Amino acid sequence: MDLLLTDEQRLLQDSVAKMLAQAGGVKRTRGLRGKDGGFDRAVHERMGQEGWFGLLVSPESGGLGMGLSELGLVLMEAGKVLAPEPIAAATISAYALSHGASNPELAQVSSGIVEGRTLVIPALGLGDGSRGEGIKASTANGGKTRRLDGNCDGVPMAAYCDGYLVAAEGAGGAPLFYVPKAAKGLSIASRPTVDGRPFARLTFENLTAGALVTGPDAGIDLQRRLRDLLLFAQAAELVGVMSAALDITVEYLKTRKQFGKAIGSFQALQHRAVDDFAKIVSARSFLFQVAAQGIDISSSMASALKAHASAEALDVCKSAIQMHGGIGFTEECDIGLYLKRAMWLSVWLGNEAHHRARYAALMG
Repeated sequence: MDLLLTDEQRLLQDSVAKMLAQAGGVKRTRGLRGKDGGFDRAVHERMGQEGWFGLLVSPESGGLGMGLSELGLVLMEAGKVLAPEPIAAATISAYALSHGASNPELAQVSSGIVEGRTLVIPALGLGDGSRGEGIKASTANGGKTRRLDGNCDGVPMAAYCDGYLVAAEGAGGAPLFYVPKAAKGLSIASRPTVDGRPFARLTFENLTAGALVTGPDAGIDLQRRLRDLLLFAQAAELVGVMSAALDITVEYLKTRKQFGKAIGSFQALQHRAVDDFAKIVSARSFLFQVAAQGIDISSSMASALKAHASAEALDVCKSAIQMHGGIGFTEECDIGLYLKRAMWLSVWLGNEAHHRARYAALMG
């Protein structure tokens, strides 16, 4: 089933696919594993020049003023080649900082993100609540200085970016701050994910907070929205990951021979491939139904989408490994990289069971 894309959307999708192929595709991703954060800052900057990071930013703030459908198309193509650059994080950070455009410092940072010169990562914690978890905001010097204390886990590329969007709790709400990586009182403990990309635990100790993106009251809604946008982004990338995993597998079925014939001619494997295709179509359709809600997607639908995409991607990628047979388990075979990426995306910010429970609670 083909998506009914506008000419503009199809042009965007084609240009993203072409740029990622020119950059080196999966081969580039494999070569960057474990090196300098696992991504290429030059390629990241080129993505900014192409306008990807300004998709959700209004034209008045230097962006393209598009929507979630366009973001979904970009991330699906990125998922197909396992692009290691933090595209979703940059796009969503630029969107958040555009809310603080009246602050000259934030406006400059937002412009840098959109252009690909600056990399800011959301540090929203691993929880699913609408309030900041782990980071407490307090005041000093008669309320003139804001301090941050606590921990935030699960921050990707934390040691290789320029700053963070920190979700805090305190002062009667949930303020959102921009904190530079060089801020005094911040420590970073990095470790690799299952797919080899770095993520970290941030520890704040009496850190003087940076620029305030949104205050305690408005921050509650913005933090919720940013988390839900990240869930949408994960689902979009998962759709791309599982789509490519099946395409690679179908090509393998056409060339791998047993008993003198291609194994793709075996009915059992044909049926399995068809079942996997149906799962991909289901997840992709759900993704664009949620995207049609607009930028302020409902938290219940964001969780339902993440749960569904996680389950389907893991099923499809595991099936791809099985249809490859023994070679699918080797380090040299690319199909294993797709399963590892699906494993990480499916658990980051909550796995399938977590978001099914969240959906039930929100709908109850």
